[in-house]
Amino acid sequence: MADENYVDAAPAGADGWRETWLSDRRYRPQPSRFEWLLRIVRRLVRRAGEPDSERQKNFNVALLDLLSDVRDDIAGARRDFRADLETVQRDLAAAIGVESAKLRELVVVAAKRNDSLIAALDQKIESVAVRVRDAVNPIVPATASDVLYRRLEDALRGSEAHVREDVQPYVELASNHQPVLDVGCGRGEFLIACHERGIKARGVDVNERSVSDLRQRGLNVTVAEIPECFSDLADGSLASVLAMHVVEHLPVEALFALFRESARVLRAGGLLMIETPNAESMAMTAGDFWRDPTHRAPRHPAALTVLAREHGFAIEEIRAVHEVPEGTRIPIHADDAPELQRVIHAINDRFFAPQDLRLILRK
Repeated sequence: MADENYVDAAPAGADGWRETWLSDRRYRPQPSRFEWLLRIVRRLVRRAGEPDSERQKNFNVALLDLLSDVRDDIAGARRDFRADLETVQRDLAAAIGVESAKLRELVVVAAKRNDSLIAALDQKIESVAVRVRDAVNPIVPATASDVLYRRLEDALRGSEAHVREDVQPYVELASNHQPVLDVGCGRGEFLIACHERGIKARGVDVNERSVSDLRQRGLNVTVAEIPECFSDLADGSLASVLAMHVVEHLPVEALFALFRESARVLRAGGLLMIETPNAESMAMTAGDFWRDPTHRAPRHPAALTVLAREHGFAIEEIRAVHEVPEGTRIPIHADDAPELQRVIHAINDRFFAPQDLRLILRK
């Protein structure tokens, strides 16, 4: 074998390793008196293991490309952060000589930019984490649309740690209402928290990619949609049902079926817990809601309340949750006229109401 097919030392950096794998260069073997025999043995072993060797080479090259992309994403995020920081510094420096009212306005602008920057960085980190997961996890029998939606969900919903905080109120309720069914369990934040607390819970989702990930983590999850996900459940067999950010994805027939089947499978005193984007927040319904192309329509609390009562549920709790960042709301100054303050309050309450709606329904 020619000398150029050997390497004498480990390559430098990811690019060096990538070139080494692509060119199939190997470490130089130790010299031996039986080199002719070893050469034959190596050739036979290499031929027998060629499929596995080729698969390993392709995986290594893909992983090195992924690491290169991660490095580029981090460098880009660093550049974006530095540029935004410089912009904020310039704005603040220019504000030193202006009146206090103008300074307050600029501080609000800076706060909004900071919130947006943090959200952008968070989404970049989540996107990189998803790509790493897809590279190292075994291939699952999921459609391309399932994989694409899972990546879309990861990019839009934020980190799993952040969502884990949002599910805690439902985990507390489920701890006293077991067993529980998580309809549309998604990435499984609720199921993971229940597993850690020893709460008996299972999940269903239509996304095969998400279901495969959760099964690999030892969770009880199956692929099913509404109403089929209730078909194997006996009447009164559950103590709670969770539908967190599900109803906005459903056609009307499936929405009705969710209430109908939940009323059937829940025992007396059982809970149907629903969270959905707040239809009474104009900032949500006119903007953020439509970032997810699979959303069908915001579900108004009045309609959900009617459906609940029609199916025999009592309204245990209904309220808006998850306030928008403070920098998003229109500021009210102490020297503003009372009439102006009332107008600003009304605008903030309508346009910048909390982002989500929580309903706790008791059978």
